[in-house]
Amino acid sequence: MPRVLNPLVSNAPYFFIAVGVVWLGIALISSSPLIAWPVIACVAAGIMLRQIPSHRLTSAWVVATAALGFFIAIYQVYAWAGFLGGTFSSLAASAFGGFAVLAAVHVLLFYAGVSKPSGSEKAA
Repeated sequence: MPRVLNPLVSNAPYFFIAVGVVWLGIALISSSPLIAWPVIACVAAGIMLRQIPSHRLTSAWVVATAALGFFIAIYQVYAWAGFLGGTFSSLAASAFGGFAVLAAVHVLLFYAGVSKPSGSEKAA
């Protein structure tokens, strides 16, 4: 499994920024201040992973960002689940599925944040 996820770990800064752009699109559509927080956190995590990857603050920020995005996506899944049987069921199904995928992406970002690229190990 680590060999399959190795490109994710080595390109983690860019994936964090890309997920931040996805959250930005969602925040612009919904105009919700709650959804604006993952934008700021993901972009900052990507910049920190690129500029100061071995700093303690970067590691903590990346893990917290992945958890924040996961919990907000799961909350959105929960919020849209109530609309699945009603008048807005097609809209709710697409939002439900989209946020479920976004929650899964944040689980992968969490893995990328806590893992080190395979080329970064130092010979002892």
